[in-house]
Amino acid sequence: MNDRQKMIEELMKHPIGKDQEFHFHCDQCGECCKNRVDILLSPFDLCRMAKALNKTLPEVLQEYGNLYLGNTSKMPLVSLKMREDNGKCPFLMDDNRCKIHSNKPTVCALYPLGRGASREAKKAKIFYILQPTTCGGMDEIHTPREWMGEFNLLESEQWFSVWQDIVMEISEQIRKVLPQMPGRSGDELLMGITEILYLHYKLDKPLIPQVKENGKLAEKMLMMVKGTLKEYRGWRG
Repeated sequence: MNDRQKMIEELMKHPIGKDQEFHFHCDQCGECCKNRVDILLSPFDLCRMAKALNKTLPEVLQEYGNLYLGNTSKMPLVSLKMREDNGKCPFLMDDNRCKIHSNKPTVCALYPLGRGASREAKKAKIFYILQPTTCGGMDEIHTPREWMGEFNLLESEQWFSVWQDIVMEISEQIRKVLPQMPGRSGDELLMGITEILYLHYKLDKPLIPQVKENGKLAEKMLMMVKGTLKEYRGWRG
């Protein structure tokens, strides 16, 4: 864990309220768009990017996403892929503006705020933090509520909550099932879950109902695997 991650974990212990003031002014230096490995992309981000770029979801995932397995969650995760030649975001233009500003990843739009979720009674409880930053100025006063309103992110809490509920549930099931799977069957399971959760969407339809349905499909897949493993152990036993 690097120093930045340690600092953010400490900040997560002291979240800020949605109407609590913070000081920040973006001077468009572009520094927050370079050498980032922590910009996670949700299905909502991928779908908005696909529509903005007039590309399919598989194309967006292949061109702009890094797919990896969470160290603790064992959940398939997608982060924004930086350019190999200079470490910059692929959407950062020469004038330090964002090529897809209106549809940029939520992590980027929230900055310098960060958003997370804890699990209480099997439901995601959303919280906000003010990330450590050395860029920009401190001559403007904002609140998280006002900041999100400026970037049309107030409604994003709803889909973030839906997505976090799914991630927490699927992650718990994956961690139970994966160690029991022989050979490459675990990799095949994760590929199937990745396709369902990130690529199985119609871009012209409302996303939240589709995300909820895909979460149920992934859970059904895991339940089937658990049943098969139980039968396999009984057959061998």
